[in-house]
Amino acid sequence: MGLLQMSLEETESKWKDRISLLPDSLLCHILSFLTTKEAVCTSVLSSRWRGLWKWVPSLDLVSSDFPSDKVCVDFINEFLLNFKTLSEFKLCIIEQDDSDKDASLYEPCLDKVTKHRIQHIEVVCYKDTEIPLTLPVCEALVSLKLYSVKLNDFESLSLPCLKVMCLEHVIFPHNAVLDTPRLEHLTLTGCQSESFMIIKRMSEHVKVDIEVVFEPKDYDFSERNIIYYLINNFSAVKDMTLSWYTLGLIYCLQGMNPLPKFRNLTRLRATTWLEYSFELLPFVLESCPNLRHLTLKLVKGNNLEAVVNSFSKVLSFCLVSSLEYVDIESPITEKAREEEVVRYFLGNATSLKKLVLRLNVSDGEKHDLEVLKQRFDSPRRSSLCQFDVFLVVLTPDKMKEL
Repeated sequence: MGLLQMSLEETESKWKDRISLLPDSLLCHILSFLTTKEAVCTSVLSSRWRGLWKWVPSLDLVSSDFPSDKVCVDFINEFLLNFKTLSEFKLCIIEQDDSDKDASLYEPCLDKVTKHRIQHIEVVCYKDTEIPLTLPVCEALVSLKLYSVKLNDFESLSLPCLKVMCLEHVIFPHNAVLDTPRLEHLTLTGCQSESFMIIKRMSEHVKVDIEVVFEPKDYDFSERNIIYYLINNFSAVKDMTLSWYTLGLIYCLQGMNPLPKFRNLTRLRATTWLEYSFELLPFVLESCPNLRHLTLKLVKGNNLEAVVNSFSKVLSFCLVSSLEYVDIESPITEKAREEEVVRYFLGNATSLKKLVLRLNVSDGEKHDLEVLKQRFDSPRRSSLCQFDVFLVVLTPDKMKEL
């Protein structure tokens, strides 16, 4: 019995440590799925793991894991000094009570990072300031994600392998030009009004998400031109997402700079105030003559003056002739404006194959789907059109998003 128990214990011990028998390259690959802090902790497992994290070609750091910003910067510099190959870099800078307000502290080490043949860069700053960053020609860069970063001056920048670019609250040099011939997904959120960028080249399959927050002041034409030049960058894209703020701003500036025609756009996702949809929708549809897929989220505005124009007065037959699929999410309102939106598409879209209506209801509300469908249904211009109604139950978290 004693020998059998010892044999079982030895077998169990071998099975527990079998992962340590894997080659260094595979172990480093496993560690690459961990944050740098977690990877460093594996050093205590055994001598086999000691220092193995240093060979992982990625850094994933949070500044609050260090006693101070200076210690964090020193760690990055030491890593770069002893390990030349770096393919992925993630840095989250968090405001601490005793943290240095001077964001330029990170600038020298970030310059060193960008000079590597790096493929993925993500810099997120939650300080009450912007982190300065210089982007050189990064021939290997595939993914770039920046939050609260101020890009240092450049006139033209080539990123030949870049596929994903997510920019939130990023300040660009004036008239900066980016050459991104392989770009497939671009997200712009809250970009600053002091500057704008020009995309020289993009992949024909690029998906663009725009949620910019510009604040034109005192009818300054130079600032009002920013949104026009930015949107004009994407006049050839096939897939686009527009926020309610961006849509509203484009509409307000239409008198000065008419929206360019998006003749290649076949798929559009947009959010707009339900009260203003009667003006915004025709304005958008007129600019997208070949649109096939429309996903529309209607939200209720607070204390907004309702627009009284009806669809029959402002929309013409040709504006929706290309539409095949429409997906609408909307609250149920007392004035039933959402019904007018649905009835317009059903009654005027000649090529419509399917319209889906998702109605937001509070948890606990009771509705009869068949009754709702009859309430929203109307004569259809397209005999092939399928009309479906679904209820979306709003949980407290979902209501916060709205």
